[in-house]
Amino acid sequence: MNKRILLITGEESGDVYAGKLIHHLTKMLPGVEIDGIGGPRCRTAGMNTFFDISQMASIGVASMLRRLRFFLMVLGEIKNRVSDGNYDAVILIDYPDFNMRVAKTANVAGIPVYYYVCPQFWAWRRYRLRAVRKYIDQMLVVFPFEEDYYLRHGINAKFVGHPLCDEFEQIQDRDSLRQQFGAEPSQTVLGLFPGSRQSEINRMLPLMLKAAKLIQHQKKVKVLIACPRSIDLKFIQNHINDPEETISIAHDRSWEVMSACDYLICKSGTSTLQATISGCPMQIVYKSDLFSYILAKSLVYIKYSGLPNLLASKEFIPELLQWNMTPKAMANVALDYLSDPKKMYVMKENLEKVKRSLGKSGASERAALNIIEHLKK
Repeated sequence: MNKRILLITGEESGDVYAGKLIHHLTKMLPGVEIDGIGGPRCRTAGMNTFFDISQMASIGVASMLRRLRFFLMVLGEIKNRVSDGNYDAVILIDYPDFNMRVAKTANVAGIPVYYYVCPQFWAWRRYRLRAVRKYIDQMLVVFPFEEDYYLRHGINAKFVGHPLCDEFEQIQDRDSLRQQFGAEPSQTVLGLFPGSRQSEINRMLPLMLKAAKLIQHQKKVKVLIACPRSIDLKFIQNHINDPEETISIAHDRSWEVMSACDYLICKSGTSTLQATISGCPMQIVYKSDLFSYILAKSLVYIKYSGLPNLLASKEFIPELLQWNMTPKAMANVALDYLSDPKKMYVMKENLEKVKRSLGKSGASERAALNIIEHLKK
């Protein structure tokens, strides 16, 4: 099967998932060519990228509108490539506002479309289910309840497990990691996860740092900031003014930071699932521009913002969102847990239950196999 595949993702997390999927596709389909939009992990796996995820990252409606001309240019180029009949299949990973438009073009061109790590249409914008049913050939879903949800709506869906379960490896023991990050044996280690986009970091990291200082006034704490691969280290450093050097930055080492930490202040999103798999207690925070927040509130159908809480059907992880994401509130919640071993134990027990619900390792391999089997038919 000499196939040519178009793959599109626009996020840091999507680059991780796509990289593993490409690895298995190229292994199972010798000679396959994969083009599209991705990041460094996609390129390492053998993909030819037209645009990088760093160019595609955008958060909130206001940010999207400011860069509308660029996104329309990229979308037009991708649509032309699809319409020319250059591809045997299109694989989409999250990034719904862009990807659903590509899906429509592929469907018109008669090209099968596979959606892996699908957008949370069950959580908001359910009106898009009609388009999903029409334009997507198979949804390869990563949460156990999603398969039944989409099947009930007449959409071909298959639960393959969550690819993050393949990612977590405690390469070194906890004490060695803490020593690497400059933490003393008796210190509490607090991890800050402000996001993978510059706009998120600009909005949330200053608040997180103020919360960390409030915590340090009452407890001896070492602070670690997780800097994703897509963000330049200097961009994070510019936010820090710490003459006592109680704050360190770890670049592209999210799993190690989680393994070393006692507690996390974690931006809502993929990092909360990473923390769940690593078993590290946390609070979930988020703040967006006002217009995007009001719009999202009007469209969301779910009770919880944090994915672990959603999967557990209860708020066992505190959520501090928008106006509630203040330094004082974050510090108070963190100190409440750090001073109560029983509360920490209960949260760890709940994290383990959610982790088990995400399925066994091998999600990317199962997704690749499903795509290949579907193409053969």
